[in-house]
Amino acid sequence: MNVADFRCVALLCGATAIVFTILWAAGGISGAITPDTASYLDAFHSSNPWGEPRHPLYGMLASWLGGTSTNPGHIALVQALFAATAVGALYAGARAGGVGVAGATFLSLAALFSQSMLFHVRLVLPEAPAIAFCLLAFAGVLAAARSRNAYLALAVPIGLATGLAYILRPSFLPAAACVPILWWALATRNELGNRIARTAILFAVAAAPFVLQSAYRWQTVGDFNIVSDGGYNMSAMAGLMLSPRVVAALPDAVRPTAQAILAAREAAEAAGRVSPTPLNSAGARSFISAALGYFDIYARTYDNLLWSEIWKLRAPNESWVAFDKRLERFSLATIETVPLRWLAWVGGATSRLVGRMLITDVPMLAAIAALAFAGLSACIGRTGLGPSADDLPAVCLVALAWLASTGPLIVLVTFPATRYIDTCAVLLPAIPALLAAAIIQGRQKRADATAAG
Repeated sequence: MNVADFRCVALLCGATAIVFTILWAAGGISGAITPDTASYLDAFHSSNPWGEPRHPLYGMLASWLGGTSTNPGHIALVQALFAATAVGALYAGARAGGVGVAGATFLSLAALFSQSMLFHVRLVLPEAPAIAFCLLAFAGVLAAARSRNAYLALAVPIGLATGLAYILRPSFLPAAACVPILWWALATRNELGNRIARTAILFAVAAAPFVLQSAYRWQTVGDFNIVSDGGYNMSAMAGLMLSPRVVAALPDAVRPTAQAILAAREAAEAAGRVSPTPLNSAGARSFISAALGYFDIYARTYDNLLWSEIWKLRAPNESWVAFDKRLERFSLATIETVPLRWLAWVGGATSRLVGRMLITDVPMLAAIAALAFAGLSACIGRTGLGPSADDLPAVCLVALAWLASTGPLIVLVTFPATRYIDTCAVLLPAIPALLAAAIIQGRQKRADATAAG
């Protein structure tokens, strides 16, 4: 380990101590039960765990750590330690993959001080371990993109870490494609050979947990998927798009479900439990206008419609798997019938995701502020970029691959809740922070040259 690496590792250790102190002072190490906690534990203890709305894996891990629906046990502490370990692995993987000290440090600090780490690692939910496994997968990809031997040693662990990430948090499923694509991009940058074949192998390894687990569920409960939850989660989005005209245009097979959801939504709107679509400037209720311009209204009422109204529409003796499939058919038929409404939803959800990642994410705000200050200084002094700029391509690839792994499903089939937005933003602050550092280095280099001259 050279002097620069030693200093940065010491910095990361000190930063980790600060984060754990903050967590301890705020009660984050003790853990926190959420309304969703019980459903994960119930899935593990169920007589039919593969037919439940949640995957049983997190419930199993939580139970081993003493967690119950009322007692978090040691879950938060273990999640925090695991997350910190993943951050350290990210630094080591970046350095092994040829990323400079600055790039590796800012990637690690972004993950360590992310809002997911500071606010959500305490929750008895699979978000924190899913993030940690995905960080481990990214660390492996970085290291494996530098040499043949590293690839051979890390391909299977990368696939396993990726699989555990999306099994714990199914919204991470795009990582199965993004991880091998990231490896290809980094390997191309490092001029590693046989990239197409190795990318294909890595894709197969990353997709294997999904295929194997889904095949087992198909044999067990008749559903080829990680968990039977997608149709249910989509149904509130589709339910908000409904109107009598839309229901009349739907196929006969799904119209009864649509009519029941529309009736439940309208009753909930009248009772004040669900927010109605607001009037536009012409005095009409336009879903497209509201989705594009006032998406937070739908975000605020989404869970109320889903859990308070649609949840009740499951028929007696209807299995959860059958209920989810019925809602999936309804949701897809609605999107096919009114595609412009779905596109407006995606536009509004993306606006919420991007806007909040930039405006309400504290690490991103700090990094942007540092970049603005450094940029102003550079404009005044007319300086170039320092050596840390060499790490910008790799850091951008990693951060954007993370966003592509965690973001698409939450805007395409549901809405970006705060916890999911924080997850998407975990590595993004590294980009403006590294650019700010490169600008400051360039200014210092110019100042040193001027002093020497």
